[in-house]
Amino acid sequence: MFKFDFKGLSEENVNVFLDMIPYVSPKIIGITKNEHDVIVNCEEQYNENILGELIRLIDLIKTMKDSNLEVITLEDFTKNSILNTKNVFPELVKNNIVRELTSGVFSYSGIFLRLYEYFDRKINEYAHENFDNLIEEVYPVLFPIDEYIKGRYFENFPHYMMFQTKLNNDIDTYKKFISNKSTCTCMNEILDDISLPKNVLRHATCAPVYPYLENYVLKEDEVKSFLVSGRCFRNEELNIKEMSRLNEFNMKEFVFVGGEDELNALIDKSKNLVRFWIDTFSLNSKCETANDSFFASNYKKLRYFQLIGNSKLEYKVLIPSNKEYISCCSANYHRTHFSKPYNIRTYSGEYCYTACFAFGIERLVYALLSQKGLDITKWDDDTIYEIDKYVKL
Repeated sequence: MFKFDFKGLSEENVNVFLDMIPYVSPKIIGITKNEHDVIVNCEEQYNENILGELIRLIDLIKTMKDSNLEVITLEDFTKNSILNTKNVFPELVKNNIVRELTSGVFSYSGIFLRLYEYFDRKINEYAHENFDNLIEEVYPVLFPIDEYIKGRYFENFPHYMMFQTKLNNDIDTYKKFISNKSTCTCMNEILDDISLPKNVLRHATCAPVYPYLENYVLKEDEVKSFLVSGRCFRNEELNIKEMSRLNEFNMKEFVFVGGEDELNALIDKSKNLVRFWIDTFSLNSKCETANDSFFASNYKKLRYFQLIGNSKLEYKVLIPSNKEYISCCSANYHRTHFSKPYNIRTYSGEYCYTACFAFGIERLVYALLSQKGLDITKWDDDTIYEIDKYVKL
């Protein structure tokens, strides 16, 4: 265990630093964040190695200080009143409404499941009513590593990645596996017989859209619109927090492929669903430009485009008990990032633009419950009326 001082970093870079600490070494057991330093909990023999990695992370962050960019608030609903300030998570767990199966992975029942169903149905309805010639697909979890390489996901989000693997196809390996009684003492030996992964567990729902359209040429004035759903996985490590940050979660997305102007209009139309929720539920929230943490050589370029070029906007909703705003929905402007490797072109031969609007279902449910509380008899009439049209609370 040791203390690491980061007081030389700007406030914005401190947030990036703290967010990335769990990823610098698997030997980190836990971290305690203070105002100007962090206490790193690890075995003493790893102190020097982890210290070196933290210094390396600081140096990486400092190379971007000349960008001097700030998150911009585009829409402000932070004056909306809330009904509840109490932390609802302990009660959700106590009553088995959410039940942790493993780290950052939960089952849902009761009011959490009903609201989960509400958001799922509302998003589906909105998509079918507002987007022409909609293609709806539900995706499985596994996705080929080769496609992630082609889409350049590993360049931008390596710290999120999780993989599917299996035992090697060998009778002796199977015998060794079934004969071991204690996973604690022999799991390392078993892992020697694990095959190299060929699939990732998708971290975003939209990934299968682009291979589907490979070498496609849009007709004149054509725009492709998709409604896609699926389970997603992100390696959140020590950043897992209640229902705000999970290793496994459900994501729904509107995905659009076409010309820049048409996509901008469709993303604006997508935003109207979130604005409807903000107005109907009186959600204390805001829309901001995003500055995702990238662990890559092109970190600065990607963050620059996100902040200046509005590559990503996030609708963040307040969790009153800890006064944090969590991203529940996001608009992502990919430009030609996916159309180039997959050769998706317009009628005139130019590369298409792609964009998506993503909804984190668990976060939407948790944010709503956090602001309303678990006693629905105290909820406002507008909220009850809207939800009752889709599910029975």
